[in-house]
Amino acid sequence: MCCKGKKVFKGFALGTILGGVLGVLFAKKSGKETRKELGKKMEEIGERAVDAKEKVFETAQKTAVKVKEIKDEVVKNVEEIKDVFKE
Repeated sequence: MCCKGKKVFKGFALGTILGGVLGVLFAKKSGKETRKELGKKMEEIGERAVDAKEKVFETAQKTAVKVKEIKDEVVKNVEEIKDVFKE
């Protein structure tokens, strides 16, 4: 599961970067304007990457909490079943 998420994130990041760079490079603007636009796009991409990383981290934390809750419930149920068979 974790590897699939990494691949999706890498694909998203690469696609965003590539799209931004190609869009800027093929625009009909001067070199100075193109560099300025490219700088803005790179800043946007950086912000998006930080946002995506934060969302992934938040989701991972929520998932870890949920997994622990489920594990605790399973342990409790197993203990109850063991007690039933002891009697």
